[in-house]
Amino acid sequence: MFDFMLDIGNYDSRKVGRYDSDDLAVSTCSVSDGQKPFETAVRHLEYNDGKWVIVEMYDDEAHAQIGHDNWVKTMTSGNLPDYLRDCGNARIAQLIDAVGGEEWMIFPRQQ
Repeated sequence: MFDFMLDIGNYDSRKVGRYDSDDLAVSTCSVSDGQKPFETAVRHLEYNDGKWVIVEMYDDEAHAQIGHDNWVKTMTSGNLPDYLRDCGNARIAQLIDAVGGEEWMIFPRQQ
């Protein structure tokens, strides 16, 4: 359950892709605590109070790169989604989902 601690301090070696601008970050990397070994997270000021949302998970690095590129395109196209949904890749997220339902995983756009 606490395998995420293995990811502390080694982001550069796990990183598949990273995009940063003033109000947006898209990060895709390998993780040690997920259902799948790669995930993309989005941080944008208009969602989840500017905190990270894990938006997609992948089985391998090739699909992670494709997913990363798609999320960068989605978030920079000028037509932002109405909401972001956390995919619940982390094991701790799966526990929260089992107890509290999926409502906590949906983050509407705050304009």
